[in-house]
Amino acid sequence: MAQKSAGRPRSEDLEPLVLKTTYEMLAKRGYHGFSIDDIVLETGVAKTTIYRRWPNKAHLAMSTVTHLISPYLEFPKDVPFEKALLDQMEALSGVFTGKFGRVISSLIGAGQQDSELADSILANYLLPRRDAAKQFFFHAMETKQIQPLTDTEVNTCMDILYGTLYFRLLLKHEKPQFLDLRPWLERFLKTLKK
Repeated sequence: MAQKSAGRPRSEDLEPLVLKTTYEMLAKRGYHGFSIDDIVLETGVAKTTIYRRWPNKAHLAMSTVTHLISPYLEFPKDVPFEKALLDQMEALSGVFTGKFGRVISSLIGAGQQDSELADSILANYLLPRRDAAKQFFFHAMETKQIQPLTDTEVNTCMDILYGTLYFRLLLKHEKPQFLDLRPWLERFLKTLKK
């Protein structure tokens, strides 16, 4: 248990402290192994303050994960479509095979039985990431780096590309290592240029 200083943490220290503590608990205990009360006890932050920023445990858990992994998920700027997409997927693969992968897969798994967590995964992680990827695809179409695609085709492309990483992350039959997938992804991306 971390040593506590006297009094409550200053307000500017709250978010990093709460997120760090939440991640540590997710990594050690899993989603069902901690509570907001545990965060309060560990950090000294008032429960009302936590609930003011994060309306429930699911939102706190997903805010924690997205905060920690978001630097790895951005599409590189001013880089051709194929390189930027492959670089971003390689970074995501690194997240999945690194220390965050186990936490992410356990949250996705727990979300299958917990509707509040499932809603938070969708709202705070999946939909914003898919929207960013869609915008990236639309920009590639506007700049004529790939052929015109319908919304349905863009969604299907994202499922094909990212589904390989998530499938390996969740089923664990193989690590979601990017080097194994890259040649196949490059072949698929070539079909978008025709």
